[in-house]
Amino acid sequence: MGAMFDIDVVVPYLPDLASGLWVTFRLGVISVVLGVVLGLLLALARLSGTRLLAWPAYLYIELFRTTPPLVQIIWFYYGLPPLTGIELDPFGAAALALGLNIAAFFAEIFRAGVEAVPATQWQAAKVLGLGRLDTLRSVILPQAARLVLAPTGTTVIYLVKGTALASAIGAPELLRVGQLVALETFRPVEVLTVIAVAYFVLTYPIALAFMALEKRVARARA
Repeated sequence: MGAMFDIDVVVPYLPDLASGLWVTFRLGVISVVLGVVLGLLLALARLSGTRLLAWPAYLYIELFRTTPPLVQIIWFYYGLPPLTGIELDPFGAAALALGLNIAAFFAEIFRAGVEAVPATQWQAAKVLGLGRLDTLRSVILPQAARLVLAPTGTTVIYLVKGTALASAIGAPELLRVGQLVALETFRPVEVLTVIAVAYFVLTYPIALAFMALEKRVARARA
């Protein structure tokens, strides 16, 4: 009878798992960039005071916040081609779906950060003759950025872990590669253990980076 737990069986497949980890990293970076840019635009639309911008942004945010990201990934992969004629590979479909999904969460984080800046900052900027856009860019957004560091870091980590959902459509990310290795070796526990460690190695530096950034900002304000 073989050992109950033998991590050595995974060693020959480490290059394959490393390749899957690299795909996971790329998927996370693309999704985060898309999510941050779109999330900021959505937040500004909601804060614009213009119903023509605020309501579509609100509907977008609620749609993507209240439907499962797995459903969104599968829909973009299987539903987009017959409706639009646009076909995406599994990586592209997952990156688009995750980016659009996380943008809704970033939008609410950014909106809350802007609204947390005291109204006196707006008033002071107006006294100095700054317009609304200049006030946002030079006064409000820098202060809001400090306020949203913690939830932004948590959301980035949430997204990186969420890339595992891309395995549902065959994207060759870490979990999908691990599933194939587990099927070949018949050792799912060992494979999943390595995968868990790999996710930790990928996400823990993100947490440390955001904590260091928060401390740096706190020292700068002291």
